[in-house]
Amino acid sequence: MSKTLLLISERSEDLAFAQEVAMAAGLSLQSVQTPKEGAEVLLADGATVILVDVSSEEQYREFETAVQDTIGLFSEKINSNSTHFITSEEIERTPYLIQSPLFGNYIVRNYGDVRESGRYYGRVTLATLRERAFGLKNILKENTKIQTVKFEFSSQKQDGVEAVKNFLLAAKFQSRMASVIANAVDEILMNAIYDAPVDDLGKPTLSATPRTSKINLKDRNSIEMYVGFDGKYVGVTAVDLFGSLDKAKLLSFISKIYTHEEYKVKTSSAGAGIGLATVFRSGGSFFFVSESRVRTEVTVLFMRTANFKDFKEQFRFLSTQFYF
Repeated sequence: MSKTLLLISERSEDLAFAQEVAMAAGLSLQSVQTPKEGAEVLLADGATVILVDVSSEEQYREFETAVQDTIGLFSEKINSNSTHFITSEEIERTPYLIQSPLFGNYIVRNYGDVRESGRYYGRVTLATLRERAFGLKNILKENTKIQTVKFEFSSQKQDGVEAVKNFLLAAKFQSRMASVIANAVDEILMNAIYDAPVDDLGKPTLSATPRTSKINLKDRNSIEMYVGFDGKYVGVTAVDLFGSLDKAKLLSFISKIYTHEEYKVKTSSAGAGIGLATVFRSGGSFFFVSESRVRTEVTVLFMRTANFKDFKEQFRFLSTQFYF
């Protein structure tokens, strides 16, 4: 297979974005305008990465049909980890993507500075091409200092969240932005501590445990947090050693619109996952990497902006990398 990024889109902004992604990821770019042309490229030459415009259900169905008819949805020439859907729609409006067997990566087409966003996503893309996409250092700019925080007890979680918030304030993030990111960090740490642990049969062991309970985080229950800021983007990763992340449930949580009443009910119970949806709608990007029964890393990423409006409307993506 050639080291190629295949773009399937008629849009000039997608082409400009893909050019930067390909350059940052060390890939050559091949651009076609229709799914049929794209499927023919996959059949003949293959592609390392696929970026495809699926701004409407009709466009997605055309792409799915072209792939099915040409190489098959489960061909070795295409897989979800290397397929990137581009759309201008919010994720809750695209159930046809969430349910797709090819869903792996979701890009919201609010590029802003298309060159900067393309270079940024190029690093993400390059990380997905590794044998395993673990590691915050692979997403942030080269030589970014990554700080590691280890927790011995769940009661230390809040101290970790406060430490991240203070770190952000020192890095000149506005207080409101720092609070949004701190809430995101609280959510991913909470999920790692209480939702990730499962028994040998895959049954959750702590999901019904009150989240005020003090949990000893040792051996397989160990939790780590990585924090890095490269001058433009901050990334925070929560790590657990269970590798129990369920892709279908994850996407269901993130894509659901919660009513006020549901929010009040859900947040009172463990494992609700509502915070992930809120984070994504608040400007955050996610990078989920999970190797079954081995390890899960959940990374939340935000760009530092000049004002809160730009912060909420920044370029966003959601990447899922699953290994079995």
